[in-house]
Amino acid sequence: MAGGGGSGGAAGGGGSSGATLVDAQWNLTCPADSAVDCGTPASDTCLGNFGQRSIVGEHGQLACTGDPVIATCEAVQRADGSRTAMLEANVGDEFAVELLAAGVEADGIAGWTACAVTIIEDEVRYDIGACGAEPPSMEQPCQLSNISIESNEVIFDLQCSSIVSSTTAQGFDVGAVGGGPTTIRFANCFGF
Repeated sequence: MAGGGGSGGAAGGGGSSGATLVDAQWNLTCPADSAVDCGTPASDTCLGNFGQRSIVGEHGQLACTGDPVIATCEAVQRADGSRTAMLEANVGDEFAVELLAAGVEADGIAGWTACAVTIIEDEVRYDIGACGAEPPSMEQPCQLSNISIESNEVIFDLQCSSIVSSTTAQGFDVGAVGGGPTTIRFANCFGF
């Protein structure tokens, strides 16, 4: 993402209501070609079944679980010239996808000093997930690609290989249904 990257923020400008909008859909599968044990996806959830998850809506809108959608997308410019970006889509404490990045680059992610992805599945955090532009590896399980920031909209592709929980040491691969990266979109972001 240009300017530093992203995970969770406040409702931003643009759009009819100004509330942040999210279209985050991802698929969890057991780690392939890895010694990491598979996490346990929640079964029969209204956000998707068999590891497929979908958080689509406006910040504050009630989701099918009865909990509000939390959609935040914010970038903050620091006095030292660095930039921090936070994007988050969650429903209650059970399901979420979060991205946090910081760095000094004006464009791209090559200059990021930190980049992390967290997936929450059935209240378990899968948070050992460094990210970057390179293909997924043990050192950097999550790859961000096709990053686009235009006006107040942030779009990126996400693919993780063996993103691991710091509490259970189990993990998941994260991507699109059928394989490959999944595309995540936020609109009405602030500070981009």
